[in-house]
Amino acid sequence: MRKIDAHLHVELQGLDADRLITYMDNHSIERCWLLTWEEEEAPIESLYQHISPEEVFNAHEKYPDRVIPFYAPDPKTDRLEQKIIHAKNNGMRGCGELKVTRRWEERRMESYLKVIYRHRLPLLFHMEEPRMHYVPDNPGLAEKTLNVLLNGALNGVVKNFLLRFSKKTSILKDHIEDHLTYFPGYLHDFAGLEKRLKQFPSQVFIAHGPHFWNHIASDRSEILFHDKGRIDRFGIIDRLLSRYENLYCDVSGKSGFNAMRRDPEKARLFLEKHHRKILFGTDNTSFGHEDLIRSLQLPADKLENIFYRNADRLIPA
Repeated sequence: MRKIDAHLHVELQGLDADRLITYMDNHSIERCWLLTWEEEEAPIESLYQHISPEEVFNAHEKYPDRVIPFYAPDPKTDRLEQKIIHAKNNGMRGCGELKVTRRWEERRMESYLKVIYRHRLPLLFHMEEPRMHYVPDNPGLAEKTLNVLLNGALNGVVKNFLLRFSKKTSILKDHIEDHLTYFPGYLHDFAGLEKRLKQFPSQVFIAHGPHFWNHIASDRSEILFHDKGRIDRFGIIDRLLSRYENLYCDVSGKSGFNAMRRDPEKARLFLEKHHRKILFGTDNTSFGHEDLIRSLQLPADKLENIFYRNADRLIPA
């Protein structure tokens, strides 16, 4: 079965342009969407990894039949349209990955969308909710350990335990509180997103990220970074995908993989219902997205939509 990976990055996880193609060959991926990451003033430096458009366009120039280049300038830039025009002249076919600490409701985002729409570019974006993030003040072992424990170990369970323990016993309480920094989240306001979906009905939006995929269910954990367990009822993303023809999503990353694995029966129903709106992608991970999706035993025509046709329809070869 033909496959397009709609969410890959160059110079991430050791993939330069040549290794990227080797990776694609090994996984029988015909083409990929290659995405940037640009934020001029990331609020927490350790959470940001710049992925430059130059690397993307170099990979496209070297492998034009395999790489579809995307570029998402920071909305803060005062040269947005000039950057977009320059990128289009170099082969840009889509805008992404837009992963910035902004909200959809901001006026700057409205201006951004007007430019993207004017140039008929699909927009692939990342959603992640706000949280308190531990920022170490030195590279020592103790700080490295706290960094791991408070920023994701056991999917947020350890963080919750340590915060409760420190407040109750005062052990490390002041130290932890002094090093917790507010992370404002990435494009996490669903009400603002829905407003933009209505405002730009011909603009293609492609969602991704933990905040998006956690809302496959109506119930949310207050602790876990990636929600687990049975899905009793589908959440807001089911309604948005059903209501708005211009909203799509990709299953890439840990977030998409987790959403498909947590309740296989409901995941199959979700994929069957939205098979014309969902794109296959991996986000440079090795979780086994393809095997997981195949294990859900969807009809062949729906699998083809997810693995290839939807991406090919949005951006033809």
